[in-house]
Amino acid sequence: MPKNTTGIYDSNGVYALDSPLSKRIKFWLIIICETSSIPCYLFVIYQYLYQKELRKAIQNHALMVKLCINFVILTIDLSMHLSFLRLGYVLPSTPGACLLWQLVDYGFWFGDIFLTCWMSIERYILIFYSHWVNTPYRCIFIHYIPLIFFSLYCPVVYIYLIFFYPVAHAYDYSFLLCGGPYFYLDIAPWLIWYESLVHYVIPIFVIVILSGAMIIRVLIQKYRLRQIGRWNKYRKMLIQFICISAVYIFDLPYIIVTIVRWSGLTYFGTDVQGPYFYYVDYIPTILLSFTLLGTIPHVKTSFIALIYRKKQNMRASVAPHMNCRV
Repeated sequence: MPKNTTGIYDSNGVYALDSPLSKRIKFWLIIICETSSIPCYLFVIYQYLYQKELRKAIQNHALMVKLCINFVILTIDLSMHLSFLRLGYVLPSTPGACLLWQLVDYGFWFGDIFLTCWMSIERYILIFYSHWVNTPYRCIFIHYIPLIFFSLYCPVVYIYLIFFYPVAHAYDYSFLLCGGPYFYLDIAPWLIWYESLVHYVIPIFVIVILSGAMIIRVLIQKYRLRQIGRWNKYRKMLIQFICISAVYIFDLPYIIVTIVRWSGLTYFGTDVQGPYFYYVDYIPTILLSFTLLGTIPHVKTSFIALIYRKKQNMRASVAPHMNCRV
């Protein structure tokens, strides 16, 4: 391997080379995005927990889980990527760090997409078939049980595959994700197809298709059937989900290259999918908190109040020192 390049694997296991300039550009782009996104995440999560109307709204339950999942991806997964891009090796160089990184990179990342797929289905139900959840009994089976399943399915599956699947763990700290996950070394081909289709490709298409279907159906009801009141009732919910689902358009390049590979062109897009499209898939995570910021009620008032309290605390801490000098 040339000394001025670094090898990485994309999530399809395809080897590619990454130049120092490419790594430097990605490092600074990621660190700028991450440092600006983390405070926004904390503010949005605080608002969803603090505001009672947001916390108790049934359509926000999956969204709050999604926020927590993406915050873990942002703070652990992307931070490990930053360290790897800067150093060229995994730090801390321990098996525990490698396995944790693999779990977040796969279990939480696929879990986020899987959960968003359910969010699109649930919002379709809440907008057009709201009577399905108008009793506590129905709400348990239509809302809470699917929410628990779609939230835990991928993390639990990858906890088993990464930590307990009977395969040797060959930790190589000079490779992305320490050269893992290692279950790919000894797993049935149909399971790899299942993972790609069920955990990634199908959910993305469901998100996009249902988002478009919701827009079209709401517009038809608004203008043709004159159901303006229904539109006003669900307008915020629809706009919120459209903003969330729109950012998944950044996943399409990776999906297109993957589908072309399935058609027989095994090494199609190797030079771009590993080094570049792999990181483009993190754009939905980075943008999530910003897309939700504008949909929070009274967000401007809350933000001003937060800044005001911070200034008051600073003045209170400075005042005693000023009095001592007098």
